[in-house]
Amino acid sequence: MKLMKYVFISTALLIGMVVSIKSPVVETNAVITSSDIRISVVRPSWWENASAYQVLRIAPSAADLTNNVVANITYVAIESYTADTFYTNGGFSEYTTSGVIFYDLPLATITGKQFDLARLSTTDPATASVWNRTATEVFNTNMLHRIWRIWDNTGDIEGIYRPEGETAESRNVSNAVVNSLLYGYLSCSDSTTNGYGAFSALDTNFNLTGRTYLETDTVLDFESEDDYAAGRGDGVTVLTSAKVAMMEALYDAAYPGSGLPPMPSENNNASANTGAVISLLSFASLLSLGYLILVKKMKRS
Repeated sequence: MKLMKYVFISTALLIGMVVSIKSPVVETNAVITSSDIRISVVRPSWWENASAYQVLRIAPSAADLTNNVVANITYVAIESYTADTFYTNGGFSEYTTSGVIFYDLPLATITGKQFDLARLSTTDPATASVWNRTATEVFNTNMLHRIWRIWDNTGDIEGIYRPEGETAESRNVSNAVVNSLLYGYLSCSDSTTNGYGAFSALDTNFNLTGRTYLETDTVLDFESEDDYAAGRGDGVTVLTSAKVAMMEALYDAAYPGSGLPPMPSENNNASANTGAVISLLSFASLLSLGYLILVKKMKRS
C-alpha cells in the first residue's frame, strides 16, 4: 500500500501549530455508526469459555434482570474484540483476562435503565439460561470513557470496576485498545459522550497524549456528524495520533484553561458574550476545516 504524506494544518493560522501526517490510505465503510456510545469491557479468561453468548443486558427494572424476564430485556451483542498486552501479559494479577470487548449502542437505549453483563447458554435469549452475570446497576454517563473490568473473585461475579484518574490501570492498556476505543468517538463533534467534548476524561483515563503511536496505529474517522448519524457514512482510516491531536485541539479551543465550559460573567454585556461565542466558533471551524481537508485528500488519493 502506497504511503502518502499529508500536512494537517489545524491551528497554524492562529497558533502556528503544524502536524505532519504520513499514513497508509485505507477507506472502509463504518460498521456501526448509528450508535452513540462505545463501552469497553475487560473480561476474565473463563468468561468466554464454553461458547457463551456474552451480552450487555438492559431492562427497566432490576427484577427484570434478576428474574430473566426476556420480554423486558434489551440484549446488546459484542461489536468487536481487541487483544491487549497489558491485561493478558501479567499487567493485572488478580486473574487472567481475555482481551477487551466493545459494546456499541444508542445512549437513549441505556440511559436511566438497569443493566448487567451476562453469559448466556445460547444466542437465543428466549431459550437460554443465564450462566453468570454482574451485579445490577443503573446506568449514568459518568460510567463512560473508562474501561469496565468485570470483577471476578474465583468464579463469583462481584460486579464491574471502572478505574479512572491519573493512576488508573487503563492508562497502561496497549495502543490497540486505544485504536479500537476511539473508533467510537468523533473528532468532528463537540459531544461529551462521543466527541471531542470527552477528550479530557479519555486522556486522563487512557493517557492518550502520553503515548508513542506508530503508523500501524490507525482508527476510523468521519468527515461530518451527518456521516456518523446516517449509519452508512464513508469512514476514512487515519492515524490515531492525528485523531488524538484533532480532538485535543478542538477541546482546548472549546474549554480553555480549566477544562470546563467557559461561563460568561454576569458583568459582561450581551455583545461581549456574543463576540466571545463567535470567536470560539470561528476557531473551532478553522480546526475542523483543516481536518476535513486532510480527510478529503486521503479519500481522493
